[in-house]
Amino acid sequence: MSHLLDNRRHNIVTASNAWASVNERQKLWRQMTMREPPFEGNEATAWGNLHERDALSAFEKEMGDFCMPGNKLIVHDSLPMGASADAYFNDDPVELKCPFSMEFYSTMPDRYYYQVQMQIHCTGRDQGWFSVWTPNGITVELVKKDDKWLDWYKPLLLEFMEFVETDVEPTRWKRKPIYTKE
Repeated sequence: MSHLLDNRRHNIVTASNAWASVNERQKLWRQMTMREPPFEGNEATAWGNLHERDALSAFEKEMGDFCMPGNKLIVHDSLPMGASADAYFNDDPVELKCPFSMEFYSTMPDRYYYQVQMQIHCTGRDQGWFSVWTPNGITVELVKKDDKWLDWYKPLLLEFMEFVETDVEPTRWKRKPIYTKE
């Protein structure tokens, strides 16, 4: 694993875009090739950013220990993907969500499963954490490394990056690939 010291995020897919690289690949391609401005946030992301410290404090209280700071981009050692977890708990990545709806998820949404898996794989860990905070409480979920997910995702990632590198817009899926967790 290496720390990316310069601004080469356009040469990799970041964990927050892992799901989009499969499910919204034309839009993400337009953003990565500067044909469209990248997502800068909205009212929901502003609310989440405002409360990320609250979420981290609640996670640390729930776990009974402190986290190490996150938000440092770590690039996978052999694939064009990188991740910057919100924090690290015992060296495992932690992804914190503060939904604007203030509702908890009945199951982890796929887009966040992809994000946490990419964080786990980029950091070389066997597990990571997914935590959802609202003013009404917190949920904490341990997420195990899913090598089958990476085996499924890798060819899709490489195909997407080929479109970016050759400056050719991705074709529309005839049938969108879907990963089914076991």
